[in-house]
Amino acid sequence: MKNGPFSEAGRRRRRMFLSRAHVVLAAIGTLTACFGIGIAINGGLEFNRTKVFVGVGMIAVSTILYVSMLFVSDEPD
Repeated sequence: MKNGPFSEAGRRRRRMFLSRAHVVLAAIGTLTACFGIGIAINGGLEFNRTKVFVGVGMIAVSTILYVSMLFVSDEPD
């Protein structure tokens, strides 16, 4: 059995790494969206337009992260 990036074991390791990377990115996106919602609500209560825009920006970035993850497969062709 060959060792290296092109062997069966190497493909499994790569698939496992990409799967874990997707889970980490999903967790970061979820936390970012939660913080963004909190900042936007806090800014709205304080009538602070800058905080609202920062919160909405964080929500937009996390949404873009989720959508980009939909188009990237963790299975190699």
